[in-house]
Amino acid sequence: MRSLSIFVFAVIFAASVNGQVITYKDLETVIPFLEKEDFKTAFNKTSNLLASKKKDTSDLRAVIIYANIYAAAGMVTLGQMTHDVFKKNTNKYVGQKLVMFAYPCVDSSSDRAFNSLKFERKEGDFSGSVIAANNKHINILCFEYFSYKNLIDPSDFIGKTVRCGGILDSFDVNPNNSRVWISRLHIKKAFAVIETE
Repeated sequence: MRSLSIFVFAVIFAASVNGQVITYKDLETVIPFLEKEDFKTAFNKTSNLLASKKKDTSDLRAVIIYANIYAAAGMVTLGQMTHDVFKKNTNKYVGQKLVMFAYPCVDSSSDRAFNSLKFERKEGDFSGSVIAANNKHINILCFEYFSYKNLIDPSDFIGKTVRCGGILDSFDVNPNNSRVWISRLHIKKAFAVIETE
């Protein structure tokens, strides 16, 4: 979650210069609930922000959309939302830009599985993936798959904290309604950016 805070600080200037509707202050009201995994409160706050500021197209809105999906998945793991309601909620965001939380980028051979970005070669190009899990690594909220719009050289990212995003192309919900894993998000026109401190 520290990486999310760093990212938020980095985009505050861009948001204020462009006069975006969702502000850093808005996002600050959500972060503590995500950090302590109070998913229901985080979901309600993000839902209210998104409903009240529909015309905003900023990166902050893209962060809030992702936080909304992430919080909803967390609610499913806790039995506070059904898979069907999660699917209905997430479906609203297909075709929209998401900006995910930042994670450490590790070599594809690393044993680290949860909450890290790995690149792999598919059909000549590199794609990325994250297994976004809860703090205890018991439940997987989102498998995140990135198809990059530009050529990616993984050696530029390994060992660094990286945030990814792009357009939500499609998503899958666990067909067995299990709480072990909730969703798979497929991101097209993806990007990867090294976070700076």
